[in-house]
Amino acid sequence: MKLPRLLALAAVAYAVPAMAADLSVSQSNQTFSTAVMTVHVGDKLAFHNADTVTHNITVKGADGDADDLGLQKPGGVVSYKFETKGAYRVVCSIHPRMKMMVTAE
Repeated sequence: MKLPRLLALAAVAYAVPAMAADLSVSQSNQTFSTAVMTVHVGDKLAFHNADTVTHNITVKGADGDADDLGLQKPGGVVSYKFETKGAYRVVCSIHPRMKMMVTAE
């Protein structure tokens, strides 16, 4: 491949913005599958309830705002899109020991 063509391809690759990712975490035995996660702004995190009990996921940002994702029955999936940089606490309001930290970069 000639150098000008290679440079053109590199310029296109650099100009195309990164796509947001769809990530997932599972819940079983009343715990999250991970305690700490780093995502990019724009990423969506899906919470899969692989447990035998209902959960209620709440995402709390550093600004103090909290988003309640509602009741999540066994087998259910709820998602949250991280739109702002910062640290987030994710908890189950039914099972207080269920918690994880997510950092959006």
